[in-house]
Amino acid sequence: MNATAVPPSEEVPSAVGRRTTRRRRAVLAAAVGAALVSVGAVAGSSFVQSPAQAAADTRPPRASVLTAVVTSQVLRSTVVLRGTFSDGKKVSVTPASVAATADNPGGAGAVVTRLMVKQGDEVRAGVPLVEYSGRPVFALEGALPAYRDLTPGESGADVTQLQNALKALGHDVGSDRPDRFGPGTKHALQALYTAMGYPTPVTGAATAAAVRTAQQAVDQARAALREAQKPPGGGTVASSAPATSPTAGGADPSRSAAAAPGAAGGASDLAGLRQQLARAEDALEQAESVDGPMLPASECFYLPSFPARVAGLPLEVGDSVKGPVVSVAQGELQLTGSLDPAQAALVKPGMPVEILSESQGRQVAGTIASVGALVAPGDVKPSKDGQQTGAPAPAANGGAAYLPLAVSPQSPWDRLWAGQDVRITITAATTPGPVLAVPTAAVFAGADTRTNVTTISPDGTRQLVNVTVGPSADGLVQVTPTGDGRLAAGDRVVIGQ
Repeated sequence: MNATAVPPSEEVPSAVGRRTTRRRRAVLAAAVGAALVSVGAVAGSSFVQSPAQAAADTRPPRASVLTAVVTSQVLRSTVVLRGTFSDGKKVSVTPASVAATADNPGGAGAVVTRLMVKQGDEVRAGVPLVEYSGRPVFALEGALPAYRDLTPGESGADVTQLQNALKALGHDVGSDRPDRFGPGTKHALQALYTAMGYPTPVTGAATAAAVRTAQQAVDQARAALREAQKPPGGGTVASSAPATSPTAGGADPSRSAAAAPGAAGGASDLAGLRQQLARAEDALEQAESVDGPMLPASECFYLPSFPARVAGLPLEVGDSVKGPVVSVAQGELQLTGSLDPAQAALVKPGMPVEILSESQGRQVAGTIASVGALVAPGDVKPSKDGQQTGAPAPAANGGAAYLPLAVSPQSPWDRLWAGQDVRITITAATTPGPVLAVPTAAVFAGADTRTNVTTISPDGTRQLVNVTVGPSADGLVQVTPTGDGRLAAGDRVVIGQ
């Protein structure tokens, strides 16, 4: 084997290079370590604070001063309350039965069969609004409620009211007594139903049967009288013929004496038959006087005046009648608010108000018409004669006591307001003219019991000003400087810090 010798000059430089590399690496490691130590020292120093620095860092910020501008204005008090639009006096109609007619015995279950109007429509006298089981519901003018069926032969104030209502619609009641349901009233009532396009309701089968029976009795009495008036030889004897008749040659005493007893008996029989006929005719007249057209309370209701409007139609066609079929409101819409008694001194009739419906986004102006007496929950309203009605006061004002506040419109209320719950805002001036006013928080009492405000100038200088206070409204209070104090609109006063 041959070995190649390495020259000494080549072996020495290689060893030197390795030692140099190792030294460089050591220097680099030392530098990196020094850098890490420096960074750690800097980071550690940030967590180390002196007691003074710690106190400075935890000290609360300097208090800022809250100020407000002194204004010159009329102080106005604003009262806000809730109110509800109502339809005035409401009348609801609930039919209780189905009237009989000449072709229909009535009495069947009541079902809504037709609606002739819609909510908000005008109500006119003698015009059907709703139909149930083929029968109309309509209004007439009058103050008395329809509390009973009106049938022929009856009398009373409600009959007079019906007659007046019929005459107002152009249906004459003839010679009937003002409070008596007679033939003329029957004829006028029949004319009303004909004009509405409905069969006239009648008293029913019982009175009709009574008329037929009475008519048969009259016919029988007349037949018996005619038969009794016939002479034995045929023909008819005049009812006014005397018992005996003189002859031209003088009366035959024997014949007259013989005929006298028979003639007396015949006259007596005829008189009895005539009386029987008269009684039968009286009975027929009486039966006819209570038979025929009548006015069911289920079909008619009265309103003291017109115009009126439909306030509600609770049922639909096909529904069974188990409650009101129509509600009618008479008079104009009414807005009534619930005023807190604590604010009563701020409110007077004649003050302007703003009415807002949040649900509709509608706003309108009005005026306070009146402020009523205190109403407490559970109160019972007295009637006109002083007796309690048993109807508790309506719940309002969150169930607390309230004063009913009536609002009148500047122009008639739109029907769209009906039933709306609204916000009523009342603005009232509490000072006769402009006054200096500051927020109530700016006023305070000093140790000397004087009332003061503190003014502050642009450079931060504060000045105590003695004042007297006046009326307050909506968070502001009237102030008047006293003594040497100076206060003017535009100044700034301290209200807190």
